Amino acid sequence: MKTRHKFTTYLLIVILPLIILSIIYWMYLERSIQKERREQAVWAGTVYQEYIDQVISETKENLELLSLSSSVLYMDDKKTEHLMKWIKDTDSRYAGVYWLNQDGVSISGTNKHFNNYHLIEQDDIKRAVKTQKAVVVGTQELYDPDFNYFSIFAPILDHDKKAQGFLLAHIRLDHMEKILKMLSPGHTFRLETNDKTRILNINAEEFTEHPTWVDVPLTEVDWKLSVKIPDKINTNNMNVFLMLVFFTFFFTHIIYTFVEELIVRRNTKNQKLLHDKQKIDFVGTLAASTAHEIKNPLTGIKGLVQLLVEKHPEEQDQFYYSVIMKEIERINSIVSEFLILGKPMVQTLSLYDIRSIIAELRPIIESEARHLNIEVEWNIVKEPILVHCTKDQLKQVILNIAKNGFEAMEVGKKLRIRIHHENERAKIIIIDTGQGLNEQDIGKVFEPFYTSKKEGTGLGLFVCKRIIESFNGTIELTSKPLNGTTVTISLPLINDHPCIEEFHL
Repeated sequence: MKTRHKFTTYLLIVILPLIILSIIYWMYLERSIQKERREQAVWAGTVYQEYIDQVISETKENLELLSLSSSVLYMDDKKTEHLMKWIKDTDSRYAGVYWLNQDGVSISGTNKHFNNYHLIEQDDIKRAVKTQKAVVVGTQELYDPDFNYFSIFAPILDHDKKAQGFLLAHIRLDHMEKILKMLSPGHTFRLETNDKTRILNINAEEFTEHPTWVDVPLTEVDWKLSVKIPDKINTNNMNVFLMLVFFTFFFTHIIYTFVEELIVRRNTKNQKLLHDKQKIDFVGTLAASTAHEIKNPLTGIKGLVQLLVEKHPEEQDQFYYSVIMKEIERINSIVSEFLILGKPMVQTLSLYDIRSIIAELRPIIESEARHLNIEVEWNIVKEPILVHCTKDQLKQVILNIAKNGFEAMEVGKKLRIRIHHENERAKIIIIDTGQGLNEQDIGKVFEPFYTSKKEGTGLGLFVCKRIIESFNGTIELTSKPLNGTTVTISLPLINDHPCIEEFHL
């Protein structure tokens, strides 16, 4: 059973939190990694997009600028060929530059194989003539076995803004691919036209749909650039996850050890309480069976000693008899305490004015104080303070506490007794000016069989606490070394009782 309890505790404190925290952090890590991958893909896509847009924009601007100056060279083959060769040689991105007539047929260019070829479609021609701007051809050209490329052309306009022909450039895709790989190596991306024609395809063998791809639109042309989200797990993130698992396991083990220690202490305390209860039950059983047998002989002995006291008035004999009487009273007190310990007290409580009980105790307490040369200060309210209690037992409590105060004080000290009510509670406060107690002793004073006196039984304050609790009250003790001790008895206050006048002093 003990092993099973330890396993359950270990499971609840170490294993389950470790699993739950690991799952929660792994889910967070997955989202974080996915976000990081997407951000990497978006960043790479932005770099690619800026480069592609820059190439297209610069090519458009160059062709539009050259088309203005080329209108004066129209039909001059040598000069136009020289111009086109110069354009191609100045920028490695160009696969070829061509002069086209109004129908889009190549008249001349850097590649003689394309002479008399239709290099642009009529729809693209109409769009260029209408806008009078450079146009990107939205299909991939595959005429050249060495290069893949796409086309950008601009209209050559006369003074009346009519197209005399077109200046067309082929943009090398292999050159662009090389630059793109240098800008952000290791990424997989593709470039498609709006009709799904794939222009560029870098490091991509098989394509999947979202969410493994992010799309970045181009500003210069209606194409779509897609960048694949990386699949690799960030090693740093995995190291952080493993560190979290380790520290979680470490701290949960510390908590498990702490909880086990608390459980052991609690079990030890419970065993001690059980042991004390067993001792009290044993003493109570013994007291219940022998109390009357002890008290009856004591009563007879006490009566005979009193006769001897009267019969032998000598001083030496009187001293011996006083010692005998004192020890008889002590035995009788111990037996009375054992009777209270015996079993839960089922008794009938009566209504008393605490002031009347104090009035009966006052001569006894003051007589003891005079004998010890100790002063007693009384502070008692004038109005009745009614409580439900058993008078003799409440007397026993007050006398016991007062006696403890006398024993703790030196000659010339003062004992204060205050009787008042507060917040519907009757208060009996007894304050001594003795040596006081340390914190460790304060926590033990109400435990059975604990005593700091050489001849004490350790039952006095425990019996007092049991009596007060039977009155539905509380008893508290506060103390500081060299500053004395304060005992506060609190009992439920009875108000508006019809017989209240009977208890006025």
